[in-house]
Amino acid sequence: MNRHLLTIGKYLLVLFLFTITSASTPKTTQLKKVVAAADEQTDWHNLRRLKINGQGWKDLEHPYDRLPGRIKSEIPGAVWNLSHNSAGLNVRFTSNTQRIRVKWYLRYDNNLSHMAATAVKGVDLYVKGPKGWAWAGVGKPANKANEKIKINDELLVSNMTAGAKDFLLYLPLYDGVDSVFIGVDKGATFAPVPEENLKKIVFYGTSITQGACATRAGMAYPAILGRTLNRETINLGFSGNGKLDLPLARLLAEVDAGLYVLDCLPNLQPEDVTPKTEAFVKELRNRKPGTPILLVENILYDHAWIDTRVGKLVKDKNINLQVAYKNLKAAGIKDLYYLENKNLTGPDGENTVDGVHLTDLGFSRLADGMAKAISKIQKKYK
Repeated sequence: MNRHLLTIGKYLLVLFLFTITSASTPKTTQLKKVVAAADEQTDWHNLRRLKINGQGWKDLEHPYDRLPGRIKSEIPGAVWNLSHNSAGLNVRFTSNTQRIRVKWYLRYDNNLSHMAATAVKGVDLYVKGPKGWAWAGVGKPANKANEKIKINDELLVSNMTAGAKDFLLYLPLYDGVDSVFIGVDKGATFAPVPEENLKKIVFYGTSITQGACATRAGMAYPAILGRTLNRETINLGFSGNGKLDLPLARLLAEVDAGLYVLDCLPNLQPEDVTPKTEAFVKELRNRKPGTPILLVENILYDHAWIDTRVGKLVKDKNINLQVAYKNLKAAGIKDLYYLENKNLTGPDGENTVDGVHLTDLGFSRLADGMAKAISKIQKKYK
């Protein structure tokens, strides 16, 4: 009996020591061990050696954040926390590999009940084809709800034709990453795509802007517009917290942007729309004269026709945004544009997951409508 208890005690001690050792190992070290143990037919490249697109500032506390640390004390805590989500961040690279594998380490391992895990915490790959960017593969996150080591390893595409190609990899929309490695064939070329000297488009908004509820990271509307318009886009969508906070107006003015798109109405109350819009636009314009600003109406929610309260809410917000626009124009604010919600998401009521957050279909329609408006604006500022 005592011998059995002693044996069990030794086993538990070993298990305890193993757990402590594993838990104390740095996250990046854990990921590097996994990378080192990969098959010998793969060359691995750290994403940090490439230019991370979708970031407006260099003084970041974490390499995959969306806002600089110096703004932390000036903005709501929820906005700061959401800035750790890597929505809109992407890299472009060229390689003659015939397969691409990705390893990524999640910061949080988040889950949303109404959104696909492939978009929340997966990675999404596009390749440049004869007709432009085309989808190539998605990195599905592993089901590791009970594990502390959130390492994901996915083969995104294989059996590609020979020859160099340009690739575009999007990071998770509603989670963050600590480390990312791209795997290509042993000996394959790998280099960043040369940068184009084009000004960025900055999108500031809500959960919809952040990407809820696309099925893949590349289907958030700022990402779609980036591919369609061939521009780097910055996604500053903050779920439930796109509220036109003035410190963000001052921060946005620091970005060398060709256009600012303000899409915050879903997170505002009707009575706040006019004063907050006017204050935000004036602050941004004072600091960034000459750069166009586009105000976007609240999209018409799919159930607004039957839920009279929702229908009135959307209508009142848009009326108040029109008032703000007219007041700003009357006050002499130039280079200000307005986008109505008419036909932005289609008339059939098949655009959303829950009446509010868009599906891939809804995002495609929204991006099409926005692309037309943005293209007209861009022609004036060449």
